[in-house]
Amino acid sequence: MNSQTLGSTLLVAGTSIGAGMLALPLVSAATGFWSGILLMMLMASLACYGGLLIAEACRAVPEAVNLHGVVGRLLGKPGQAVAILAMLFLYYSLSSAYITAGAGQLASFTSKMGLALSFSQSAAVVTGFIAALVLVGTVVVDYANRTMFLLMMMLLMFIMALLLPEAEADNLTLGVGEPGMLFAALPVLYTSFGYHCAVPTVVQYVKGKPGDFRLALVLGSFLPLLVYSLWQVATNGTLSSLVINNLHSSPDAVGELINRIGEASHYSGFSHLINGFTACALGTSFLGVAIGLFDYLAEVSHRPDTLVGRIQTLCLTLGLPLLVAVLFPGSFVTTLGYAAVALVVLAVFIPVFMVWEARKEHLEEPYQVAGGNVLLVVMCLIGLAVIFAQIGIVSGWLPALDS
Repeated sequence: MNSQTLGSTLLVAGTSIGAGMLALPLVSAATGFWSGILLMMLMASLACYGGLLIAEACRAVPEAVNLHGVVGRLLGKPGQAVAILAMLFLYYSLSSAYITAGAGQLASFTSKMGLALSFSQSAAVVTGFIAALVLVGTVVVDYANRTMFLLMMMLLMFIMALLLPEAEADNLTLGVGEPGMLFAALPVLYTSFGYHCAVPTVVQYVKGKPGDFRLALVLGSFLPLLVYSLWQVATNGTLSSLVINNLHSSPDAVGELINRIGEASHYSGFSHLINGFTACALGTSFLGVAIGLFDYLAEVSHRPDTLVGRIQTLCLTLGLPLLVAVLFPGSFVTTLGYAAVALVVLAVFIPVFMVWEARKEHLEEPYQVAGGNVLLVVMCLIGLAVIFAQIGIVSGWLPALDS
């Protein structure tokens, strides 16, 4: 594997791995451990195939430099409009989820330190910190993100090394959850494998070589699956399913889960490790989403690159997510479910229609994803299942994972 392929693999994996993994122990406790792993494999496969389809579309339209350009060439202005709406919905949903989780963690930390910050105050502090980094510029965000990601992976390895000896096999032999609960888990699980806006960058970075970007996308899709599986063995193996399931009624289920994991370890400083890991996971995810949304909104709204213009763009970027987080506290898992709907549009339907159009036009293209049109239809059906699951949760005929 050459340097570009390795870098692309880590880019794909790093974009996926983040704060979403904090919700996974809650999901697997509700679905049954092994059922949850199988569902994660299905969602990882769906994400991988979507990434490969986007790569095929990028190779069919080599003159386009980003996903927006590829969509415009193959699906026209209507396709671009749908992609824009889906991207905005995805970014706003994720930002709101990260503010919610970050505020819960900060409120818990300050409470232990004797400071009584409310959830709303904590949400404002978290948002202000991210806003300050984004305001300074992309270079600062880049180095802050690299530092937190490296620290996050080091802490994760240390945490799993401490937790795995504490894990009990009986805690992992959970029965299969109710069919409704299995169905309801799909949106949150799928959101944990979102990296698809980075695919055009990967294709360009490896100079469009099919063997290289195919390897990077496949390994980059399944590396998070490995990390997530080990994380759940460590967390769900340490805590019983009864303990984790009882957390669903908590206003801050993720925060309570982190606290319970900290209490389960015999290492005196474990709570500091898990809190540090959580902060880094939230920070890397939030920074990546915030800078992407900021740059996009700056271009769309034609805000000048001045201090006043950047502050105005920041208000557009983080104002609505902060409002949603304050009005609906404790909605981390729920908001990830909403984000899955937009991700399905961006990473399933749009890639399928782009590839369908490229193949119909018989564009000269040396690379085509295996499976033919039959697998395109299968992929759309799975994507529809994810969307219908979220609709079912909202309408009440499917159980909510955070209640």
